[in-house]
Amino acid sequence: MFCKRMPSSKERRMRLLQDDHLSDCQFLVGDPACEEPRLFHCHKMILATASEVFERMFYSEFDIVGPIRITEVGPKSFEHFLRYVYIYEIESEQLLPSTSTISELFYLADKYMMQDLIDEIVEYLKCKHNWTSDDVWLIFDLACLHENLPLILLCYEKLLKNTILLLINDGFYQLNVNHLKRLVIFLSKQPQISTNLIFKYLEEYGRRNALHKNRKSEKFHKLVDAACHLDFNKLSIIDLESGPGASYIFNNQ
Repeated sequence: MFCKRMPSSKERRMRLLQDDHLSDCQFLVGDPACEEPRLFHCHKMILATASEVFERMFYSEFDIVGPIRITEVGPKSFEHFLRYVYIYEIESEQLLPSTSTISELFYLADKYMMQDLIDEIVEYLKCKHNWTSDDVWLIFDLACLHENLPLILLCYEKLLKNTILLLINDGFYQLNVNHLKRLVIFLSKQPQISTNLIFKYLEEYGRRNALHKNRKSEKFHKLVDAACHLDFNKLSIIDLESGPGASYIFNNQ
């Protein structure tokens, strides 16, 4: 005689996530300028148990009428987010090709103060061995933006393995200028990486981003600030005069 198998808690939660049964709140997700927003039917109590932010939103501070609008991320990323909220799983095989999805998922974890999800993303990235050069810079930007030290250290490991290849990669020149100083401080402490080399790529970063054309801009000053963290005492007089001494970074020419 066979016993009927009862659905697990995970299966029940997945069923709730996949339809609007018992739902009591809605999220309209997506930027209309980029894509068709998608409506998600959710459950206040499940969200509240996963995040203090949701708890305050639904049960104390706010009087919410109609769907909650989220335009900062796409529907697919929000779907990944809800999957974790409901069943504590990240679909790694779907995240693998998309650094932008990782970035948006990280944003949601940070916005809703879900440290366990942040830790899960970092752990996932540690196991992702096939990082592209673009990934390193995109994830470094992400790590610096959210001040996530484990993720920053992970990026440093990748940088040390292929420093030159990464510095000539287009992704470096798309790096947020606010994060240059942190990168320069790290690279300048590596004895195998010369000051001349780091300065050379800082100059190229400035040229490619046309920072030298507006010396009064905040971005140009951030480039100068990053360059000032190099130890120019390591340079010979000739290298100093032909490098930093003649560069647009420190001169008006």
